Amino acid sequence: MTSYQNIEEEAVANWHKNGLRVPLFEVDLGQAVYHGNYFHIFELAREAFLRDMGYPYRRFMDQELHLTVVETTCSYRRPLHYDDLIEVHSRVLWWRRRSLAFSQNIYRLEENNEPSLCTRATLNMVCVKFSGKPTTIPDDFTTLLKAQDIQQIEQA
Repeated sequence: MTSYQNIEEEAVANWHKNGLRVPLFEVDLGQAVYHGNYFHIFELAREAFLRDMGYPYRRFMDQELHLTVVETTCSYRRPLHYDDLIEVHSRVLWWRRRSLAFSQNIYRLEENNEPSLCTRATLNMVCVKFSGKPTTIPDDFTTLLKAQDIQQIEQA
């Protein structure tokens, strides 16, 4: 069985990159992005990732399916501020029949255009029907994951 650590190390070369500026509505009175609002940014980037891979989130919804977050880890290294130019790197680390994990990193593009890692997160998600019952990830989606060489791991 493949370990999660090995999968993350192997995934480095295959990141989807989504650039944007930090919007005003994400910052708090301290003029930094409020810690919970980072997940809004991660979600925007995941949607862009899915759209660009040819499986927009709307396809899940049209099948009355949702990818629901069941576990997260997040490391805040440097604060983000209003109007910072950022790049969110997203990647599916692994998938199973009913679940998958996204790894996402937010980089601020500094004055020299060098990326500076600000936030790192892993989100474990389960495919559920609108009723809330877990179900299998659609075959046409897993076909796209296989085509991108994303690791399927054995059920625990």
